[in-house]
Amino acid sequence: LDTLEKWVTEIFSEIPNNCLPKPSFGHLTQPFDTPEFHKLYRVIPIRKVHSLSITWALPPQEQYYRVKPLHYISWLVGHEGKGSVLSFLRKKFWALALYGGNGETGFEQNSTYSVFSISVTLTDEGYKHFYEVWKYTFILFSVLYRIWEEIQKIEANEFHYQEQTDPVDYVESLCENMQLFPKEDFLTGDQLLFEYKPEV
Repeated sequence: LDTLEKWVTEIFSEIPNNCLPKPSFGHLTQPFDTPEFHKLYRVIPIRKVHSLSITWALPPQEQYYRVKPLHYISWLVGHEGKGSVLSFLRKKFWALALYGGNGETGFEQNSTYSVFSISVTLTDEGYKHFYEVWKYTFILFSVLYRIWEEIQKIEANEFHYQEQTDPVDYVESLCENMQLFPKEDFLTGDQLLFEYKPEV
C-alpha cells in the first residue's frame, strides 16, 4: 500500500484542482418531449422474431439512489413466478420472455433524464394479440405485489459475498461513484437498496 500510495501521489498530485462543481445538465428538461415519442412504431425485423418494446423517458432518478425505484421496478417486471406478467402471458401462449429496466449507463440515466424500457418477446400468437399483450402488461404491472425487503436482502448478500473483481475495474467503478454519491456511499451507493418509498 505504501508503494501504491507513493505512485498515486507522484502521478496525480500535479493535476490542478479547479474547484468547480461537477457539470449538471438538469436545466435541459424534457429532452424527449416530442410528438414522435407518443406513438407506436412497427419495424420489420431482418430475422423472424416478434418483439414489443415499451420505453419511457423519465425525470432524472440519480437523487433517488438510496431508493433505486427503477431497479425495484426492474425486479418486479423480471419476476417470473406465479402472478407475474410473464407467467400470465405464457399461459396465454403469447410471450416467451419479458425483461425490463434501466442500464444505469450515462445514456440511460443522467442529470437530464432516465430511460426505462420493457421488452416482450412474442410468439406468433402473441403477435396476433399485440394490443392485448400491451394492455395486460400495463394492468399486471400496476398490481404487482411488494417484494422490496426480499430484493434488499438479495442485493445485500450479493454485495457482501461478491467475487473479487479486477482491481482496475473496481477503481474505475469507485471513481464513477465519487461523482454520483456522497462520501459515505462511495462503496455501496450503486449496489444496495437503503430506503423503501413507494411514492417515488
